[in-house]
Amino acid sequence: MINSKSWLKMPLALAVSAWMMGGVFSAQAAESSQDKYTKSLKVGYIVSVDTEVDKGAKKFKEILESSTDGRVKVNLFPNAQLGGEVDMLKGLKEGVIDVVIAGDGILAPFLPKYQGLVLPFLIKDFGHMDRVYGGEVGKEINDVLMQKVEGRVLGYWHRGPKSLTANKLIKEPKDLEGLKLRTVPTPLVVAAWKALGASTTPMNFEELFVALQLKTVDAQDNPLDLIYSANFYEVQKYVILTKDTYTPWAFIVSDRLYQKFPEDVRAKFDEAFKAAGKYQNELVDQSDELYVRKLKEKGMEFIEPDRALFQSRLSASGVMDEFKDKLAPGLFEKIKALESK
Repeated sequence: MINSKSWLKMPLALAVSAWMMGGVFSAQAAESSQDKYTKSLKVGYIVSVDTEVDKGAKKFKEILESSTDGRVKVNLFPNAQLGGEVDMLKGLKEGVIDVVIAGDGILAPFLPKYQGLVLPFLIKDFGHMDRVYGGEVGKEINDVLMQKVEGRVLGYWHRGPKSLTANKLIKEPKDLEGLKLRTVPTPLVVAAWKALGASTTPMNFEELFVALQLKTVDAQDNPLDLIYSANFYEVQKYVILTKDTYTPWAFIVSDRLYQKFPEDVRAKFDEAFKAAGKYQNELVDQSDELYVRKLKEKGMEFIEPDRALFQSRLSASGVMDEFKDKLAPGLFEKIKALESK
């Protein structure tokens, strides 16, 4: 070990050489430290294998493990193996889950002031959705989740728009009267479908199939990939293409874990997320036609409703005014302003 006094007694050339060697050793030590870093990640989501989210997660696993030469392992837990979305975010905060890919089921318990995002017929298409979540609103959501569960929203993946399924024909709001409709447990969504005429039953996704099977509920609202992967065609006859709600999948990573990544691992983690998201979004963009065909093959019939009637009835219902003061300031205005950009 060379102390400060030794430097003073050393010839200049030797001192420079020793200083340079010290820098080399330091760099080698840092590189060695990064090379020795290993981690096994737990990634959870509620949807089944072979859905677009599952395929995106598999792509993320493939890219990250390859780019880190296996130093980072990714273990995937689809189909709510680690619990529902609320349970998984609690696990993220406790440090027992590393990444959660979550849908709108997290809004009511963790982000109640942002439940306006899932008001049916508010967000018009994928472009509108990307502008909303990629801007000021998305930043606000990240800030809240960082505070509540120490979770960093790395970004968002697409999911298909939601459409109704039922065992009766539904073409306009009056056809919803008396229908027991399962909704996500989000007060604004419950109120919106009530205003449209349905009798609503809030329920977690993992309970839904049995509830449809036992006729506890008559109908539900989800994207086509979930309708197919959850086997709803076994208990439902019609798909009503309301395309009422555009919401993404949030890719949420434990911030404590993320901050502890060596710089090179963090960069590779980010790159794997972006590449997997691009792949997953492309799958979603191509999926509507695929799932229409698959669901028809399973015997489901497709109905094109009059969406304008649903929109006008909801607009006239007063639901937006009822909830406006309970939401983040200016939320509806911010969403509406991004509709046509």
